[in-house]
Amino acid sequence: MRKTRNKFEQKLHLQLKKSLVEFKYEPEKIPYILSGHYIPDFVLYGKLGKVYIEAKGHFRPEAKRKMVAVKKMHPAMDIRIVFYSFKAKDIRWAEKNGFPYSIATIPTDWLT
Repeated sequence: MRKTRNKFEQKLHLQLKKSLVEFKYEPEKIPYILSGHYIPDFVLYGKLGKVYIEAKGHFRPEAKRKMVAVKKMHPAMDIRIVFYSFKAKDIRWAEKNGFPYSIATIPTDWLT
C-alpha cells in the first residue's frame, strides 16, 4: 500500500480497498491558475526600464506562490526581493525561482 499523507486519508484508503471499488491514490496532477493582482512594494524607474522591488519579512507560502505566478505570467518583469533578514530557505527559494535578492537594504547597483 502506498503511504497516504495522514490518518484520515489512510482511513478512507482502507474503506475504498475493502469496498473492492477500483481506485488509485494521488494518481494525477491537475494544473490550475490563481487569479489575483500583484501590487509591488516599490517600482524604480531607470534608463533600462522598471525594476519592481518586493520587501519581505516573513515570506509566507501563499506569497511565494503568488510571486512565482506573477513571474510566470510576466517573464520580462524585473522583480527583485529584499529580505528583512537572512533565512536560508528563502534564499534557496529566490535562487531556484530566478529572483535577484538582497538582505536588509537595496543594493546601490539596483538604483542606477
